[in-house]
Amino acid sequence: MMITKKAINDDIAFIVATLKHKEVTIPSFFSCAAPGLAVMLGMILWQGFVAYPLTYHDKMSKLFAQGSIGFSFFLGFIIFFVLTNMRGKYLALPSNIREQSLVVKLVKRKSMIYAGIWIAVNLFAGVLIKILAFPVMISCGMQLVSLVFIFLISTVDLGRYDLAVFSSVIKAWRDGDKLDPEQLKRLDI
Repeated sequence: MMITKKAINDDIAFIVATLKHKEVTIPSFFSCAAPGLAVMLGMILWQGFVAYPLTYHDKMSKLFAQGSIGFSFFLGFIIFFVLTNMRGKYLALPSNIREQSLVVKLVKRKSMIYAGIWIAVNLFAGVLIKILAFPVMISCGMQLVSLVFIFLISTVDLGRYDLAVFSSVIKAWRDGDKLDPEQLKRLDI
């Protein structure tokens, strides 16, 4: 998707104009936490499927299976907090900004793509580990490595759009500062 600096500036001006007339809506905790809980539970259940074969050959296999599920729980718990925080900020925006803002749509679309890639990689790795009877800890390593890799790529990808001004506008609005579209003209955006 090609996006110009002018389109981003126009979108920020639209957001500022909208935020001048809208109030912050604090979403319910469950609406913020539901996606994070789903990911955390999905990670634990998937790792349980990958880790527990029908028969154990030795006690170390059983220990590694339990350890891998514990690691998935820990990683899922971190993801839960990150997703809950991000979702809370997203749901706090007025609905017309969530639906009409070019920048918000762009970030949402890219986030969904990266999440889908991460899920697909981990599903594929889990099935491969299960079929080829590789050590189950490889699946945990794959979860962590793929998460860090996707995070780094998404940071570079979204960093290209220089969304610092957008973040500053949202922060100022949340802090209750007065927003003036004329201030945008003085910023180097």
